Amino acid sequence: MLTVSYVTGNQYKFQVAREALKDTDIKVVQNLLETPEVQSDDVSEIASFSARWAADRLNTPVLVSDVGYFIKSLNGFPGPFIKWTNKWLNSADYLRLLQNVADRSVEVRECLAFCHPGEKSVCFVDSNFATLATIAGPKGYSPIDEIFIPKGFNKVETEIPHEIMVKYWSENSTKWQQFINYIKNHQH
Repeated sequence: MLTVSYVTGNQYKFQVAREALKDTDIKVVQNLLETPEVQSDDVSEIASFSARWAADRLNTPVLVSDVGYFIKSLNGFPGPFIKWTNKWLNSADYLRLLQNVADRSVEVRECLAFCHPGEKSVCFVDSNFATLATIAGPKGYSPIDEIFIPKGFNKVETEIPHEIMVKYWSENSTKWQQFINYIKNHQH
């Protein structure tokens, strides 16, 4: 059994991790350590740096994830800066930016970085595609959730039961299976 610290303050991300790893020999525990984020438009570079920093500080294997919402019609904005733009913009602001825009597609690119203390991070990256609504849904965890329509759904994320979304993100993400396969093949 491998125990890994998932360094995140995001309870939603932690629930997805627990769901994705529930039938494995990997035990995930949440750690609320604040990590520095390098300024980059590459989610892998951000997650990789943070994972190595956290593994060295905690002296234990860690996972760190970073996500970017790349809105096609906004030239990829906000990308990996979603956490910060969500602090300044609400769902109405995002909708104003997309007013009269036909292409409402968004790529959600996420990197899961795994690192042992003193080693380089190993990154697992995947993408999911979705659309952005023209009207905001109920208040959610973040403003983008209020307009985010996951692939295969016809309503925004905040209108979909939480347990369904946790299952969706754990099952529709190849990064978790990539990580599980890596651990099976690279036991320390």
